[in-house]
Amino acid sequence: MPEITRDFPLCRQLMAGLSPSHIREMVNSSYPLAMYESGLAAGESAYGHGGYISIPELPAGVAVRNSRRPDIIQESSYIRILSPPGGWLAAATLERLAECAEKYGRGLVHFTSGGTIEIYTDRRQMLPLVKELNAGGLDVGSTGDDLRCLTACCGPVRCEMALVDAPALATYLGQRFIDDQQYPGYPQKVKSAVAGCPNDCVRAMMQKDHSFVGVYRDWPQIDADLLAGWLRKGGDPAMLLAACPAGALAWAGDTLQLDRGRCWRCMACINYCPAIRPGRERGVAWVAGGKYGHRGPQGPMVGYVLVPFIPVKDDDFTAIGDIYGAFLEFWADNARKKERVGDFIARVGPVKILQELGLEVEPQILLSPKRNVY
Repeated sequence: MPEITRDFPLCRQLMAGLSPSHIREMVNSSYPLAMYESGLAAGESAYGHGGYISIPELPAGVAVRNSRRPDIIQESSYIRILSPPGGWLAAATLERLAECAEKYGRGLVHFTSGGTIEIYTDRRQMLPLVKELNAGGLDVGSTGDDLRCLTACCGPVRCEMALVDAPALATYLGQRFIDDQQYPGYPQKVKSAVAGCPNDCVRAMMQKDHSFVGVYRDWPQIDADLLAGWLRKGGDPAMLLAACPAGALAWAGDTLQLDRGRCWRCMACINYCPAIRPGRERGVAWVAGGKYGHRGPQGPMVGYVLVPFIPVKDDDFTAIGDIYGAFLEFWADNARKKERVGDFIARVGPVKILQELGLEVEPQILLSPKRNVY
């Protein structure tokens, strides 16, 4: 490992200890460590706001961060790669990414919180880098006012709670709307994600303009034999009742009763007790308008539940794609410039939007977005 010189004492502090360190990774690359040291000393990043740059043949997927220390580095440009939903990458794909980062960039790969992958390079290397990525089955996009990379939880590939195949749905939407990820043409960026169940481990409803969440329309299934075994092994019946946020559970002796009129069909009791499983009538809820950002008149928002249940059978996601595409088209035609989806829904009204899309108006959409539940 290259040795950090005495010029970077703050970086050396962050490198101390046995835990994996981002500084170690930077040292093993050609990242300009002086930029980070400068930022640590000043108490703010040495990079300034950047933007999306135009490279011939690459309408999206390329961007730059400006430098506040041009004496160290003029700018930091990068390629944004559309990653497979669910975060599944074969070792061979990781090796190809590493080879591309070494050959065309700084030997550094960044896995972003938005579900994409970035390789830092310079503008002259971007086109040959993308061509090599394409040869390995990867593509770029997700910058500017376009459809951002569709992310998903791991889904049934690895999780027993999944009510819908989240990576499969995200892959379907990504392939169907690939042009929208690579050719900016919307009023503002559009972030989307798929959660396999209402646990929403990918925080889709909290931070995405569009989230598709696996749900069930019938009732939780209670296995009496498994429940008796759970109680014998020390399961706490009082804690099980307390786990239900709607107060829909009650005990009658050793029998667990469900008040269907109060049940939210969430996952709280299912998470707590293995004798309770989700219902079998499964589909997807469409939630639109979530965002973390403070920009816009509404500030941070939780999405509106516009359609609480879209049936999914035999992994046929066509109906979901049709609804998604119809909304994107309506939003593109009627939104103000730089108006995020949540602010657009708040201005136009969810009822008006559903009517324009020819969808049934459900009582859920009349709630405040901060109070919406399934």
